[in-house]
Amino acid sequence: MDRAMWQTSKGDVGGDELVRVMGLQADVWAAARADIFIRSNLTEKEGLSNTPSLTICYRAKASSLAQIETFISLAASDENVDALAIMRIGSKVDVYIHDVAQPGLTDFHTDLVLHRWEHQCHIFSGGEYRAFINGEARARGLLRSDGLLPLNSTLCLGMEQDAVGGGFDRTQIFRGHMAQVNIWNRELSDEEVKQIAECRTYGRGNAFSSDVDEMEEVGTTVDMVPLMDLCEPPGDFFILPAMVGIYEAREDCYRLGCELYAPETPRMNERLYNTSLQFLDTCTNTYHIWIGITDEEEEGVWKKNLDKTIHTDMSFSSGQPDGETIQNCVYMSVLSSLWSDEACDLGIRTCASCTQRQHPPLRLRGLCFRTKVETSFEILGYINDRPYFHGFYGYMIYMSYPGYWVLFDTDSNQTLATVSLATVSEYPVGRRAWKVENPLCDRPRGSQIKLSLSHCLDHQYTCANGDCIDKEQRCNSKDDCADFSDENHCHLVQRPESYRAERPPESPKENEPLTLASSVRILRFTDINDIRRIVSIEFTLEIIWRDTRLKYLNLKETMEWNRLAAGELEGVWRPQMEFPNVQNGQVRLLRERLYLARGGEPLPADFNDIEMESVYSGESTSLVRKQHYSGIFTCHFDVFYYPFDRQRCSVIIQLSAVRQENVSFTQDLAKVEYVDSEELSLFVVRNFEVEVTTTKGNNKTRYSVLSVGFEVSRRWTVIMMNLYFPTNLLLATGYATLFLNVADQGDRLTLSLTTLLVLYTLFNNSSASLPVTAYVKMIDMWFLYCILLLFFIIICHTFVKIQANKVEPVNLKNAPNVLEKLKSYKKSPERILVTVRLFVVPAFVILFNVVYWAALLKSLYSWQY
Repeated sequence: MDRAMWQTSKGDVGGDELVRVMGLQADVWAAARADIFIRSNLTEKEGLSNTPSLTICYRAKASSLAQIETFISLAASDENVDALAIMRIGSKVDVYIHDVAQPGLTDFHTDLVLHRWEHQCHIFSGGEYRAFINGEARARGLLRSDGLLPLNSTLCLGMEQDAVGGGFDRTQIFRGHMAQVNIWNRELSDEEVKQIAECRTYGRGNAFSSDVDEMEEVGTTVDMVPLMDLCEPPGDFFILPAMVGIYEAREDCYRLGCELYAPETPRMNERLYNTSLQFLDTCTNTYHIWIGITDEEEEGVWKKNLDKTIHTDMSFSSGQPDGETIQNCVYMSVLSSLWSDEACDLGIRTCASCTQRQHPPLRLRGLCFRTKVETSFEILGYINDRPYFHGFYGYMIYMSYPGYWVLFDTDSNQTLATVSLATVSEYPVGRRAWKVENPLCDRPRGSQIKLSLSHCLDHQYTCANGDCIDKEQRCNSKDDCADFSDENHCHLVQRPESYRAERPPESPKENEPLTLASSVRILRFTDINDIRRIVSIEFTLEIIWRDTRLKYLNLKETMEWNRLAAGELEGVWRPQMEFPNVQNGQVRLLRERLYLARGGEPLPADFNDIEMESVYSGESTSLVRKQHYSGIFTCHFDVFYYPFDRQRCSVIIQLSAVRQENVSFTQDLAKVEYVDSEELSLFVVRNFEVEVTTTKGNNKTRYSVLSVGFEVSRRWTVIMMNLYFPTNLLLATGYATLFLNVADQGDRLTLSLTTLLVLYTLFNNSSASLPVTAYVKMIDMWFLYCILLLFFIIICHTFVKIQANKVEPVNLKNAPNVLEKLKSYKKSPERILVTVRLFVVPAFVILFNVVYWAALLKSLYSWQY
C-alpha cells in the first residue's frame, strides 16, 4: 500500500484536532464489572480480509490495574476466540495469535503507571513481531503461528473474549481510558510510529479507527479532547490543606514520596490556583501556596525542587522576584495566582502542593499481596478535605472523619481496617497498628495488623514515622531515623517455628556429614612442666558452619558487628566440645562469642515486609563461633635424651554428643596458628600441625576429633652451662690430681674425694628437677660416667699409696745397693700415675664422649627430619 493510505482528517494535525477518548470503568471507586465493553464487528466492513501483515496502535491511560489487563481482543470463531489478543499480566505484555502464546516475547515489560497516556504499537509482518512504547522500540521476536493474521473477526476493547463478542471476565479487563485505536493491514515504518506517538500526525488506520468506525458501547463514557492534550507532559499535583512552614512543607511532601510542585506553564499554574480555592477555609494566609522552586544555589537561577532542573516558564507577578540573595523561596498569592519570592526562614506558614517524585510514590506493606505492584499506592483527589490514597488494584485509604482513616476495598465494597491518628493534620504514613474490621489476611475481625505506608524503595529501611534510610544504617548503633526506630528490635536471627536448637543442621550434600571449618589460635603457653607432664595453654577455637534452616537480618559487612546477643545465642544450634587429654578437667571457657559472616547478597526484598529488613539466607551466611579457653593438657614427656630431648604434645578437641556421620571436622578446612614467641624461658615450641581423626575404641559410635600437635624442645644452652660445663670442670680437677707428686698422697686423695662429693651433689640436684622414670636417661649416663671416672682416679690414688708403702726401710751401711733398690721402688707408683694419666683416662674419656654425643646427635637428626 502506498503513502496515500496514510490518512488524517486534516492532513498534518494541529493543536485543535479532536480525538475520541473512551472511558472503560475508569471510576476508581467502582467495583470491576463484566458488562461494560466496546465492541465492533469487523466482518461487516467491506474490503477487509485476513492479512499477512498487521499493525495495531492505541493510546491507553489506566486508572486502576487488574490481574490481567486486556487491551485488544480479536475473536474469529468460538474455536479461535484468541485470534489475536494483546494483554498485560503485571508488567509483562503477552500476545496470543490463533490461541497460541508467543514465547519470543518473554522479556516484554512496560511501566505500570496510572493516569499517564501511553502509546503502544504492535506490528506483525513476515513472521516477525515488533512492539513500540511511546514511539520507542521495546520488543522484537519471531511469531509462532500459522496462517494469515485475523481481520475478519469481532474486535473488543478492554475485554478478553471467551466467546465471539462475549464471555467477558471481570478479572481480565482494562480500567481507564483508550483513544486512537487504529488498525492497518500493513506494516508501519518506525518513523510513522514515532510521528503518531508524538502527536505530530494522527495516523488513522485503514482497517479500523476508533474515531471513524461505528462501535457498540455499553456502560462507557466518551469525551472529545484535543490531540495535543494526549501528548502534554503530566502535571499532576495535590494540595496538603494545612498551614506549614517551607521546610515542613518539603518534609511533608517528601514523606509522601513527592516534592513541592512547581507548575511548568501558566496553564498549569491556573489549574493549581483553581484547585486550591476549595481550601480557602484552611489556607487562610495571603501567602497562599508554596511553589517548589528555589535559587539558593545561584542567585537568579530558579531550580525545581523535584529534579533540580532550571525552571524557565515562571508565573511571577510584576516586579517579582525582588528579594535578591535574601529571598530564595516562592509562594503563590491568593489574590492573583501569581508568584513572589520571600525569605525561607521568616516562619511564614501556608499550604503546600506536592507532585510525584518517584513511581510509585507510596507502597502499602504488611498485607498478603501476591505481587509487588499490588502494594503500589498513589495520591488522588480529596475526601473530607484530605487527599486520599488509591491502590493500583482497587484499595483505598481515606479519612472518613477527622483523625480516623479507613482501608477500603472497592472490589468487595468493604472496610478492611481502620486506624486513629493523634492529630487531624497527620497522614497514615509510616508503621502503624490497624484494627481489622473485616477478615483480612487470615486476621479475624477485631484483631490488629501492622501496616506501613511509605515511599521507601527496596534497598531502604522504613522508619516508624515513614522516613527511609539505607538498609546498611539499620542496627548500626547510630540513630539514623528521626524517631530512633532503626535501633529497636535489632535481632539478627530469624528461626522457623519448627527449628530445634538441639538438632544439628542437615548437610547440603546428601549422605554426607555437615562439615565444620576450624581454626585454633594458640595465644600463649603459660606453663610447660615435664615433672608433672603437663602443658598449660591459652587458645581460641574458631568453628564455622552454616545452618540452612535459619535466616538472618540486617547483616553488616564487618563480621564483628554481627554478634549474636545472649538470648539469640541459646536458641541456635552450636557444636559442643570435649577435651579428652585435659588434666583433671582443668579447662576453662573464658569467653564465647557467636558471629554471622555475610557471604552473599540479601534475598530479594519481601514486598509485604513492613520494615523492609535485609534478609540473608542460611545457605550464604556462615555462623562463626569464637571460644577463648585456658587449659592444662597432659603430654607424654620422654626425657631419655635430656637435655636434648624433644616432645610431641597435642591438644585434642572432640565433638560431643553428635556422631561423625552427622557432623565432622574436615582436614581441608582445619588450621592452627601460634601468635606468641617460639622461644620461651626454658623451652622452644614450633612445628604446629592440625589433624582431623576419629575416636578410637570398640564402640561403633564415632566422634570427629581435631588434634592440634606441636613440638616442645628445651633450650639446652643454659643446661650446658649448669651441668656439662661444671661437671667437665670437676672431671678436669679430678684428672689434675694425677699430676701431683707421689709424695703428696694426702692432697691427691682429699682433692679427688671433694670433687666426687661435689659431683654427686650436683647429680642429686639435677635429678630432682627431672621427672622420675623407670629408665636410665642420657643425663644419668653422663653423671654415671663422671662419677665412675672420679671413682677410678680415687682408686688409682689408693693403689699408688699401697705401692708406695711397700718400700721397706734399710741400713745403708750394710747394703750399699739399697739406694738402687729404693730408687726402683719409687719409680713403680710414679709409673702407675703416668700410665693412668696419659693412656687410661684419656682413652676412656674419648671413647665415652664419642658414643654419647653420637647418640645425641642421632636423636637430634631424627627429630629434624
